[in-house]
Amino acid sequence: MLIDDFFKANSLPLEGKTLVVATSGGPDSMALLDMVNEAKAQYHFKLIAAHFNHQLRVDSNCEDTAIGNYCQTKQIEVVTGKWSKQLQPQKGIEAAARQVRYQFLTEVMKNKAGDYLLTAHHSDDLLENILLKFIRSGNPSEMNSLQPVSKMNDQILLRPLLTVEKAELLTYVEKRQIPFVIDQTNNEDDALRNRIRHKIVPLLKAENPEIKRSAWRFSEQMNLMTSLIAGDFEQIEQPSKYLGFFYRLKKENLTSLTEKQKILYWQNFIWKTWHVRVNDNLGNFELLSYQDYFYLIEKPLPDIEQKQQVEIGQNFKFGSREFVITDKLNANGNLIAKLSIPEGARIYAGPTESGAKLSLKNGQHVKSKKKFAQSGIPNVLRPYCLAILADSEVVFIEDTYSSQKKVENKRHFYLYGNI
Repeated sequence: MLIDDFFKANSLPLEGKTLVVATSGGPDSMALLDMVNEAKAQYHFKLIAAHFNHQLRVDSNCEDTAIGNYCQTKQIEVVTGKWSKQLQPQKGIEAAARQVRYQFLTEVMKNKAGDYLLTAHHSDDLLENILLKFIRSGNPSEMNSLQPVSKMNDQILLRPLLTVEKAELLTYVEKRQIPFVIDQTNNEDDALRNRIRHKIVPLLKAENPEIKRSAWRFSEQMNLMTSLIAGDFEQIEQPSKYLGFFYRLKKENLTSLTEKQKILYWQNFIWKTWHVRVNDNLGNFELLSYQDYFYLIEKPLPDIEQKQQVEIGQNFKFGSREFVITDKLNANGNLIAKLSIPEGARIYAGPTESGAKLSLKNGQHVKSKKKFAQSGIPNVLRPYCLAILADSEVVFIEDTYSSQKKVENKRHFYLYGNI
């Protein structure tokens, strides 16, 4: 059984897991859903069909009907979503549709505590993707972006049909009389992928009927070379998580690499961390060079937190991290700073306000932007540095400043948190 073999080959446990199958209603995804359902009796996992209706075609509701009828017969849970016509853009609709679909699938995985998300990409998709990315960028990592096992938004993404041709899947559903809907827009040549599918792939298959093996071999060889490159890069210092959202690395760690090698290093790190293949421009990531550091930033930037009052001994969140201010020393805690707070002062946590002045030991003041610059923290990251205020005065800024001002009737506290 193909599904059984796939999970065994990739050492992925099935027993008791929750599998979410992205189901469009086409023959490919319906074949995958049926194959997975066949394996359910043996491994006793939970199966969910996730269908997103883009509402871009007049017959899109036929897909809802086909999936609903099949799943009702097989007693498979279905989760559906729809793309509001008011939210559909006038341009770039294909990319937008893909993004909103994967957002829906990610939400289903989270809401249903899914272990694996499965899509029905097959060997024709693999070949088309190689050709498409070769035409657009020629970047080998992009050409090899369809992987049997990868991640999407921290969810495990599986493509168990990459060695199977589309014609085989069509035969499968017809033989078993499984309902499906053909997307007629796939017959149009407006999109580059469709032109590749209709004009180039048939020529290649005529030259080599087993070209799918060549596509699979290319993917495997690329994986091997990528793993070797990754092994070399592992010998170099790796970026560390910074401020909960970003990554930082001292420039001196990459001085032995050429500019091309540096790009490859960051591409490899992005793949290892986010499982996203990017081109030389790093896609949705920005590499910022500032003073002695490289900073890797994923776009869009997270929202900036508002200032909040905090209570002694009670945990509070700032961005993606959790902190606590306490008057008790904890030998096992991650101590970030020692704080001197005037007796009776209210304590606040949040970003540093623009133009804030910081007290110096000699009684003078300095603007916060000067301290940030001295600490090598670029403008774009400064709002994500945790600041602690006693009433309206800043007494601490993460990695930047700690007040040494003499305070009468002060109390000593300790700031703990995860970095």
